[in-house]
Amino acid sequence: MREAALDRLVFQYLQKRKFLQAQRAFEHESRMNDGTAAAQAQQMALEPEKGFVEDLLFYITADNDTAQYVSSFDKLAAWVDHSLDLYRNELSRVLYPVFLHCYLELVNKGSTADAHQLLSKYRKRFVMAGGQPSKVRTQELQDLQTVSAPEHLQTNRTAQTARSMRYPVRLCAYSFQLLTHFLHSAKLFLVLGMINERLAVEVVDGGPQGIGDEVAGEEVTLLTGHLQGDAVTANQQPLMLGLLKGGMEDKFAAMQSEKETEELPEVDAEGKPLTKKAKAAAARAAEKEKAKRQVVATERIEAEIPLPEASEEMEAALLQDLENRAQLSSEALPSAAFFTFVNTHQSLNCATFSADGAFVAGGFADSSVRIYDVERAASSRLKGGGSNGSDVTYLRGHSAAVYGLDYSTDHQLLYSGSADGTVRLWSTEIGANLAAYRGHNFPVWDVAANPHGHYFASASGDRTARVWCTERPYALRILAGHYTDVDVVRWHPNGHYLATGSSDRTVRLWDIRDGQAQRILIGHRAAVTSLAMSPDGKVLVSGDEDGSMIAWDLAGAKRLATLSGHVGPVWSMAFSQGEGSILASGGADETVRLWSTSAVAPPTAATAGAAAKPPADTYTSLKTFRTKATPVFAVKFTNRNLLLGSGALTLR
Repeated sequence: MREAALDRLVFQYLQKRKFLQAQRAFEHESRMNDGTAAAQAQQMALEPEKGFVEDLLFYITADNDTAQYVSSFDKLAAWVDHSLDLYRNELSRVLYPVFLHCYLELVNKGSTADAHQLLSKYRKRFVMAGGQPSKVRTQELQDLQTVSAPEHLQTNRTAQTARSMRYPVRLCAYSFQLLTHFLHSAKLFLVLGMINERLAVEVVDGGPQGIGDEVAGEEVTLLTGHLQGDAVTANQQPLMLGLLKGGMEDKFAAMQSEKETEELPEVDAEGKPLTKKAKAAAARAAEKEKAKRQVVATERIEAEIPLPEASEEMEAALLQDLENRAQLSSEALPSAAFFTFVNTHQSLNCATFSADGAFVAGGFADSSVRIYDVERAASSRLKGGGSNGSDVTYLRGHSAAVYGLDYSTDHQLLYSGSADGTVRLWSTEIGANLAAYRGHNFPVWDVAANPHGHYFASASGDRTARVWCTERPYALRILAGHYTDVDVVRWHPNGHYLATGSSDRTVRLWDIRDGQAQRILIGHRAAVTSLAMSPDGKVLVSGDEDGSMIAWDLAGAKRLATLSGHVGPVWSMAFSQGEGSILASGGADETVRLWSTSAVAPPTAATAGAAAKPPADTYTSLKTFRTKATPVFAVKFTNRNLLLGSGALTLR
């Protein structure tokens, strides 16, 4: 065993020698290419080799002496702190990953006391990232504190992630040369070995980056660094983002076009007969609209999962809603209605609306679900009477707080998720529980009904999302991959994909046909709290605890825009119906914000050939509605594009 360990150390040392030789070659090249840099390079030139045996014996001794890990890191930290201000912020990026591996190596060698002493000494320093407190680093250090024995390294997720990845660090060429020169001259071969084996150092052109530049970029964490490889692989998968053939939107558009073609106007707005030129222009416009529908039809796909047929009553109701739908734009903002729950700011956990806006449902901490009949309540108040309780339906069955609610498309069914780990299906017509679906081992944070019926999804604290159908008591798919709680789920409009947002700060898009992740979207700096899918299925918007919102192009797996405005968590988002020209968001800052975007507009005949292009980055803030004292739990557009919002009144 000792011989094998010695062979390993010799191999590692030789690798480090090659590493240092490469740096000397780099230095020599820089002197040849830049006369100005020659003097600087001469000052920091690496010392001549003093003999293989001497350095190797020093390295072996240091590797076996656990105290060397603590003293080596102390020296590195002191050197960084005393570096020039110009380079200090950039050099300090090396400290955190080296600290992590020093801690883990101490635990691995059984020196738990030294490991915890090192952690307590530098904890306050490393919970700050870019000059501001980092929630993620705080959580990482808390997880590592529980690692107190070598056996824990195999079971602790944070430790496993740290030991299996190469932590990315960006340094300018001069900072990198300063670092390597110091490590070699101070004989910090342990640290040099960690940097060579555990870090992915990227040497970039230009001068050193300051602390402001680091904040502007994405914060590097164990999770995001570990997921980069998985994200590259997943994000190259092809997607079928087209809507399903035979949708009500297409049927309505075809009916309207045929009606307009049959009834071409004979007179203008003033009642005068149209000229031949005007009639020809109207005919060309009709033909252009027909060609546009044909282009859109080519993007439609056949359903590859069993879906129920829509009833005639439901189709008739939807066609009527489409007939009366308001067309929204940045010049034509939606009408809005806000529903405030009073005396519930300590108990209301979630809220949702039926598609027609006739019902508002709330999930409460007392394990109840309450459905409010808006029309009946309004009628009672118009007649001069108060609420007698007939406009509220209480649904009881859960044994813990209710955190997620969603209506089916025809609002005949209501899904609820609870901290008791179950999802329940309710009939809104008779006010009774129809089924309970068990499988999650931890609280269910969110539920979402498939837009085409039959299926629904749940998100849980057990780090999984699950796909169910109303006819089976067990989950059809278990979507596992997130590193922490899955907090929110949303369906793609074609019903074949499911988006999930997690406290691990990532968004994933899953194909429910095989249960595999097709997209891993990395970019949030806090837990993802809300999702919204554009009506055409090409854009996904995600919101997080810090108030940031990111619009993603699903086809290219790229960030389109970052929307800033909210202060605090963004609890809910929704696109307007039809072209999706308006995005509404609501959050803990007691505001509903409207955003304009033309990125989700359907293609026209003129732009059909550019269908492969990603949507344009055109998200802009339009208007902010402020409530009196109500955090916004939910926002939704009805089929007629009436904007609904809800929350619990919070008296100060």
